[in-house]
Amino acid sequence: MPREYYLNRTGNPRAELDSASWCAEQALRLSDVLKYENGKNEAILLKGDAFLRKKEIGPAINLMGTLHDSTRFRLLIMLGKHYLFRTARSKKDLDSSLLFFEMANKIAPDQLSEKWRPEYMHIKAMCSFITEGLPQSKNHYQQMIDKISYPGNEEREALLWHDLAQLIPSRDSTGITRMYCFEKLISLFRKTGDQEKEIDALKDVAVMNLSHGRLDLAESQLLNLLERYKAFGNRKLHDVYDLLSGLYRNKGDFSKALIYSLKTIESAAATNDTTRITTFYSRMANMFRELGQPEKSVEWFGKMFRERKFTGSTNLYMFRDAGFLARELIKLKKEREALAFLLDIKTKNNPIGVYAKASLLGSLAYCYHVMNQHQQADKYYLELISLTGELQKNNEITTDTHYEIGQYFMDEREYTKAAAFFHKALNASSGINNASDIKGIYLMLYKAYAAIGDYKSANIYLIRNKEISDSIFTENKSRQIEELQIQYETAKKEKDIKLLNNQNQLQRISVEQATKTKNITLAFVALLLIIVGLLYNRYIIKQRSNRKLEANQKELDQKNLFLETLNADQDKLLKEKEWLIKEVHHRVKNNLQMVTGLLYSQSMYLEDETARLAVNDSLRRMQAMSLIHQKLYQDENTTTIEMPAYIDDLVRYLHESFDTNNQIVFEQAIEPVCLDVSQAIPLGLIITECVVNAIKYAFLNGQKGVVSIQLQCGTTDQLLLKISDNGIGLPAGFHAMEHHSLGLDLMQGLTRQLKGSFLIESNDGVHVTVRFPVLIK
Repeated sequence: MPREYYLNRTGNPRAELDSASWCAEQALRLSDVLKYENGKNEAILLKGDAFLRKKEIGPAINLMGTLHDSTRFRLLIMLGKHYLFRTARSKKDLDSSLLFFEMANKIAPDQLSEKWRPEYMHIKAMCSFITEGLPQSKNHYQQMIDKISYPGNEEREALLWHDLAQLIPSRDSTGITRMYCFEKLISLFRKTGDQEKEIDALKDVAVMNLSHGRLDLAESQLLNLLERYKAFGNRKLHDVYDLLSGLYRNKGDFSKALIYSLKTIESAAATNDTTRITTFYSRMANMFRELGQPEKSVEWFGKMFRERKFTGSTNLYMFRDAGFLARELIKLKKEREALAFLLDIKTKNNPIGVYAKASLLGSLAYCYHVMNQHQQADKYYLELISLTGELQKNNEITTDTHYEIGQYFMDEREYTKAAAFFHKALNASSGINNASDIKGIYLMLYKAYAAIGDYKSANIYLIRNKEISDSIFTENKSRQIEELQIQYETAKKEKDIKLLNNQNQLQRISVEQATKTKNITLAFVALLLIIVGLLYNRYIIKQRSNRKLEANQKELDQKNLFLETLNADQDKLLKEKEWLIKEVHHRVKNNLQMVTGLLYSQSMYLEDETARLAVNDSLRRMQAMSLIHQKLYQDENTTTIEMPAYIDDLVRYLHESFDTNNQIVFEQAIEPVCLDVSQAIPLGLIITECVVNAIKYAFLNGQKGVVSIQLQCGTTDQLLLKISDNGIGLPAGFHAMEHHSLGLDLMQGLTRQLKGSFLIESNDGVHVTVRFPVLIK
């Protein structure tokens, strides 16, 4: 049975097989819908998409730190869907998915463009599947689809129907079904004229009918699809051939099944698509196994096991096929080789999940039983029986297990138990067991009932076995199968002969070409000798000239070396000077911080509030100067200060130190100027005094206010510093020139140091203006 039949069937282990390819397809579909806003975000999201397709979750999550909210929102949805839409999702997967969706929900809608806001509804629908169950999720999806269903939005609606289809189990027949979702997709793609996606949706419908045992309907759909794929030039033609091969294998028409299986392999080779080649080899091997041709079966199994690995979603089917290969080897009287093969696989690979374990146990039990090592066989059979309670009904591994246990009880002569397990093997949903499997089960039921003595039931199952056997192994069909195999081998040999002829022809051409090359080479050698003689004569002449030039060059080199040494010494001295200046600033900064620490410690022991305030004023002035020296030793430039960054750091420090209630808003308009240290320090102290005075006295009783700091270029070589607040202003009758305080005297003295003018005004607040010339070095 082709594994596409079982995609997303809850509890069905075969659904795990194509999870990697499906996740890649889902990620690509999501990428088609997420139309990225700009080139940078597009590149990041495509990178995340690539990580997810390779199942590299860590690198995808690490991209979060580089994204703004809108792009991070979309990447979180991609991560959530990656876990939610895994075909064999576990509780851990669902928890991971829910975590990413909840993180996306925390991003505020106003951070997203209008077209992405409906995704919150989509997140709600997907989360409800995890937290409330499928019925509630269906309702949320339907509500969202109703909301966005309008002309021009078909692509978005199609994505929602596709997502919902992946959440609905294949055999769920309540409310909205998976088949209903696929039919909606077909209708939408026909509206948009997207033939490629319409054909893919039609293939999904055919696979659904195939998996549910509606073989005649699936056959007509797949044959129609085959013609459309050919007309459309689709490179995935081998996928349809593979489905047709599985369909005819289920119907018992092995001649057609082999035809399409061979076409599958040829098409995959022609398009260099080897992603599923081991699966196609497995199909061929199992068909020959069911036809009773162990030599051919072992040959195709050998091709498969040379390339397949026991990892990921293929783990289960590798163990199942390993068991089939062991049984075919036993048919060829190679029991020890079969057991050694299974034990080697068991040693090197761990079965993932109960179904892989059941396949391995059944195969080992069978091998030991055939080799008459009954103690070992019984051990594995008992383990296998204990697993049956964990196996679900609708998959072929359960059929294999029940059939194997039935055979065990037949050998133990417990025929009633054997018949019960054969009935369990037979009691699978339509589309699970193929004709060959059913034929074998009928034969064993015949033997079981005959042993019990219920000859009526035994005859019924013998007749059914004969009917299926006749439908599969008619003389005509057997001849067709042999002819197909001969055609395949003949075609293969013809290709090999053609390849050998091509190689012989290439060899003859190579010999002729080598002879011509030899003759041409000899002619060139003669010509080369003549040229070499002429060149040697020129060389002797040039050597004389070169000796004179070398003498002159040596003299020039000596002079250049002297100049380079001189320049290197000067560069070294310059670097040492710069390092010393930086070290001086660093030590000054450290000393200022040490003094600041001492003053702070001293203030903790002062009981006089006036003294404590005076010490704190000294602290902030020291910090203003410390910031200057910190920037000087950190920057490459050791003589000037960038005023925007310095003033911003200084104001932030004063704000955090004094405005603990955040009642004041600071506005800055600082020209991008650099000042010499001799001007930066006085200017910083003036700003410190003005800002602290505004914080302390301008806004009383928790009043909120604004302090504005402007440093602008005035006339030529002049700077204007203006610090204003909208507080209560100066007391009535206050005259700056007549009033004396340390802070005011300090600002005036610092202004004189800057060789500038100082002005303080009270008009709807206090406004301090300082004009001073820029020091030019």
